[in-house]
Amino acid sequence: MDEQSTNKAARRNDWTRRTFMSTLGVTGIAGVSMNVQASSDNDDSETDYFTNEQMLDCLHGREIAGGNGYESDIGLNDADTIVEDQDSLLDALDSDADVIGIDGDTEIDLSGEDYELTDQTIVSDRGVDGSSGALLYTTDHGEDSPAWDGGSTGRGVITVDGDSRISGIRYRGPYHDHYDNEEYPGYIPLDDGDSYAERQEMRQERYARGMSILSSDVEVDNCEIYGWPMQAIAIGTSSIVVSPHLHHLYGHDCMMVGAGYVIDVFNGHPTIEMSYFNATCHSVSGFGHTECGYTLEDCLFGPLTYSHAVDMHSLAENGYEGDLTAGDRVEVRRCTFTFTHNIDGQNAQAIAFRGYPEDIYLTEDSWFFHDADGDNSIENVANSSNEPVPYRQVNVGSGWHGWYVSGNHYGPEEPPESEIGAPVNLPI
Repeated sequence: MDEQSTNKAARRNDWTRRTFMSTLGVTGIAGVSMNVQASSDNDDSETDYFTNEQMLDCLHGREIAGGNGYESDIGLNDADTIVEDQDSLLDALDSDADVIGIDGDTEIDLSGEDYELTDQTIVSDRGVDGSSGALLYTTDHGEDSPAWDGGSTGRGVITVDGDSRISGIRYRGPYHDHYDNEEYPGYIPLDDGDSYAERQEMRQERYARGMSILSSDVEVDNCEIYGWPMQAIAIGTSSIVVSPHLHHLYGHDCMMVGAGYVIDVFNGHPTIEMSYFNATCHSVSGFGHTECGYTLEDCLFGPLTYSHAVDMHSLAENGYEGDLTAGDRVEVRRCTFTFTHNIDGQNAQAIAFRGYPEDIYLTEDSWFFHDADGDNSIENVANSSNEPVPYRQVNVGSGWHGWYVSGNHYGPEEPPESEIGAPVNLPI
């Protein structure tokens, strides 16, 4: 075992999972109680849920999701300059400053401009002495705005390239508090219209992308990212293959119908670690290119979802007619999925891959709240989405194709081994 692996194992030993009984009848910010009736046409059984508030309580003081349990190797003391508004931020990005600091009580409206971060670091103090970190936000959305410039293949508010890092901030999109139902901030249902095409056109006026990462040397860590109706973080392009490092993130309330991704991989293979995701359409998604994949480790997925949390599209769904390639290699390891139903009470899978991998899908040592009798008991329901199973492989007919699972735990009871699932105490 190399030094990095040894250190990682030591850290995990510090994250000893302890169970405790919770008798709190708390309603969290998402409004879901500990025991709710989650019924569908196929399943009328009662299912235990956690509130998002309870999940955040479990994470308090721990490294997952960053914040007060995360010890960063960079801080405001490392800054070459401190900025406090949009103009000074733009000036700093055009300067020779290596590290741009933003005090934790600062709020900067990014609206009306686009930004390029190349070979620089933006840092704030999320988690230090109770700080939430500086807030960077935009109200921009739609095709004429910097947040959706270039459309589905365009840039985001911030283009991140070179040897760059964003650490310790809050990054808020334009729909962080939009709701038809107070329980689901960030949820945007389809508009009324005479046709699907008309509804899609209306919906696209709300699209926004937070950042576009164009280099493998990029790092994003210790950030709270929320309110993005399309993508909070986009990785690569059809012609740019990149593998950045994303870790200790709290991504939430990105739940537009048919979209709403915290991390969307166009091309490349990011490593995503020690993060908490809640209230999304898909928390992590992929376009399907033959060099598109990701490694997802030690992550926690909260009680709210509109669809499956972990996703890989096929190329056929994205304009490559008949091509059922769905990415290259996707590894999901030591993750915990705490939902079994979506916000409409329908069965929802934790993972769905929508075709065949160029290389392999691996799902190992993860904890699914869905009931099953073990890895070998789960049949692929393929295109039947409303089935009470933890994962499915779409567009491939029956059976599993290039997808290998091992060491996973199923059901809401605590796993027998501490190395299964994300390293966090849950109030079981």
